[in-house]
Amino acid sequence: MEGLLPWASVVILAVPFPIALAMAGGPLGGHGDGRTLVDVTNPTMTPLDPGGVGRSAGERIAEAAPGWRVAKAFNTVPAALIAQIPGVRRPISLPVASDHASAVGDVFALAGALGFAPIDAGGIATSRHLESLAVLLRQISVRHPGAGRVTIHVDFQKPPSPIDGDGSSSQPSPRGVARSSTPDLRAPVK
Repeated sequence: MEGLLPWASVVILAVPFPIALAMAGGPLGGHGDGRTLVDVTNPTMTPLDPGGVGRSAGERIAEAAPGWRVAKAFNTVPAALIAQIPGVRRPISLPVASDHASAVGDVFALAGALGFAPIDAGGIATSRHLESLAVLLRQISVRHPGAGRVTIHVDFQKPPSPIDGDGSSSQPSPRGVARSSTPDLRAPVK
């Protein structure tokens, strides 16, 4: 890890939550230098940690690794599906939560390159909702055929608008995410 860490602009914590938290507060914590750290954990899928009551894994990792721009993403997608993304009928929506617009941009670029349709879900406090969504998707998955393949697809419909008649709006989108007359929340504005 130490040999690769200085070269990585984005680091993905794809380990169980207790290990990710220990790494963020230990070996990784002081090496962020403003780079992006992606939390993909779902603490509700590991033994409960009483120290985290009321806070999400994303929030706790962000607190443990203050030198990093922490983003929560990829936790709502079953690991088995990541290699199969190109064969999926519709793009899989990928909610991204971070307090740092540049981290959102880094994750959007990575997710887009992997074939996902990233969506800005808000600040790191939104992690708790993404973690709950992951639990819900897992519950649905085990109750239906195709276990391990349940994801989400968010389709932004163009609502009619009295502002300019065609549904587009001149209002800026939140956190610098580009919008056209048909919203494309996958493209962050630089």
